[in-house]
Amino acid sequence: MTTQLKPWGTHKVVFDRTNFKVKYICVDKGQRISLQRHNKRSENWVVVKGHPIVTKGKSKILLNPEDSIYIPLGETHRIEADRDDVHIIEVQHGICDEDDIERLHDDYDRRISGGID
Repeated sequence: MTTQLKPWGTHKVVFDRTNFKVKYICVDKGQRISLQRHNKRSENWVVVKGHPIVTKGKSKILLNPEDSIYIPLGETHRIEADRDDVHIIEVQHGICDEDDIERLHDDYDRRISGGID
């Protein structure tokens, strides 16, 4: 699978099946993904490296390596790499279509609704 470059780091799809996808996400120190939600899928994140600040709904949660967090369908979320690079394994369940990203805020001036993060 090919590594996709993003303004905040990289991601690579390592497994892709109907209603199930696994990505390896790397967020560079000082960067963050868009504040977003999905209407067709939920996500589970496992921290491999780093100490991400995860926005989940109205909460901000500091995670450590080996921690995991569940992002239910429709929940607002974001990953921030405040103090070090962050590596996360993401498991998506549901309709795993890249058009199912509803951006609520984006630091990189990408369009707010839809599209690939």
